[in-house]
Amino acid sequence: MLKQPKLQPSALTNKYELTWDFEIQVDGVDIVVPKYFRYDGASIPAVAWQITFTPFHPDIMMPALVHDWLFYNHQVDREQADDFLYQLLRQNGVDNLRANMIWGAVRAGGHFFWDNDEEDKEFLRKLYRLVKNRPNINRYHFPQEIVNTA
Repeated sequence: MLKQPKLQPSALTNKYELTWDFEIQVDGVDIVVPKYFRYDGASIPAVAWQITFTPFHPDIMMPALVHDWLFYNHQVDREQADDFLYQLLRQNGVDNLRANMIWGAVRAGGHFFWDNDEEDKEFLRKLYRLVKNRPNINRYHFPQEIVNTA
């Protein structure tokens, strides 16, 4: 199992919040998810939990965190973000069948969530304001639109 993020649950938002920056390299790409980033685990429908995982299963929490951050910041394109999810699932101990099912599901439905809506952008602006004075701010790869409007 790869190193795991330090998370705390938030009862108010029903999400997990990162308590430290999480850094990982995938295929030579440095990805840094900022402290305070919140996410809802893996977006797996309840009907699929029996054959894959629940949204907060330890084997999928870290790959889902990285994938969600890449969907917010668009540091890489969607296909690469999905491929990184697959790689991280496998490196984190998920068997090939389950990793392929999850990869196939995000390839099939991820386009509905790729573009940030206004709620996503406001979340990113708030997050950017929390971390903008850090010396490593550029490593987070916030979208330029967010940097310009935060």
